Amino acid sequence: MKPVFGIVGCGSIARFHFNGLAKAGARVAHVADLNEAVAQPYAERFGARLSKDYRAVIADPEITAVSVLTSSRFHHEICRAALAAGKDVICEKTMMDNAREAEDTVRAVAASGRLFFTAFMKRFFPAARKAKELVPQLGRVFSATVRSFQPWGDLYTLTSDKGYEWILANYGGAVLKCAGSHMLDLAMFLLGRPESLYAHLDFLPGSRLDRKAVAVLQYPGGMTATFEAAVHPLQKIGPARDAWDEGIEINGVHGRLTLRTVMWDQPERNAASLVHYDNATGSATEHRFDIVNPFDEEMKYFAECLEKRVPGRPGVVDGFHVDAVIEAMMQSAEQRSAITLDWKGIAE
Repeated sequence: MKPVFGIVGCGSIARFHFNGLAKAGARVAHVADLNEAVAQPYAERFGARLSKDYRAVIADPEITAVSVLTSSRFHHEICRAALAAGKDVICEKTMMDNAREAEDTVRAVAASGRLFFTAFMKRFFPAARKAKELVPQLGRVFSATVRSFQPWGDLYTLTSDKGYEWILANYGGAVLKCAGSHMLDLAMFLLGRPESLYAHLDFLPGSRLDRKAVAVLQYPGGMTATFEAAVHPLQKIGPARDAWDEGIEINGVHGRLTLRTVMWDQPERNAASLVHYDNATGSATEHRFDIVNPFDEEMKYFAECLEKRVPGRPGVVDGFHVDAVIEAMMQSAEQRSAITLDWKGIAE
């Protein structure tokens, strides 16, 4: 049976979900936002009911799947209510506000028997899918580099966080949660989850506004991945010279993969790229892909999983992984010590 969607939260990220669902031919029957003005165009576009209270969407007997697109600090309450009402859930990243809420949600999903998806759309670049396919050809992986440099402007000479308070209020963090979370998910998609980490966070003095996050992620067998997420004012860096500089490099005994992603809200401009160096032949292959919108691919995939009643990835456990790593990075930075990750007995 085809799912019937209810959307909670119609802010900026919502347009990608709505557009993707429309292209997938999905039915959206109810939308909700405290600001009815931002929700009204979507209600009209889909012929959907409109409410200010998310509870109306969850209580709607026609709705089978709830997309939670609010600020992350509201995710736990809304997702738990949707699961308790017997609804499937699509939750925008970051999945929860902290690791405790994420663990609770994993267990709630298991108890409910419902389907749950976490919207980390960068997995849906064809280049990322191909990279996942090619990782085994690298042999034993011994090193990886994960980076996300995003053009937010010059936050390094600010004297206050005025103008950025909304980021902290809504997401509980800045570059690590808003930018780094996607690359942490992509890294764990390709490499699995780490055993421990050591991190440093650079905050605007007198503020919790993080503008740079650096970590060493330690894996079994001595493999390490270095991670760096930073905001910057540099106008023409990155492969497309558009200030976007983001990607993953994975090194194994048989070769190297270099994956480069593109500006998140303009995916129609360029395709993500992938280069595979094969040490046996001494040659590098550049894999080229059509330009696709990963949000569209993501929504199509989620809708198909819901219709077929099959679990898919990224799911609730993937969301938990990212939330747990982010919290461990914050703890490591505060304590200035390595943190062993506690996966709470939750299977990978």
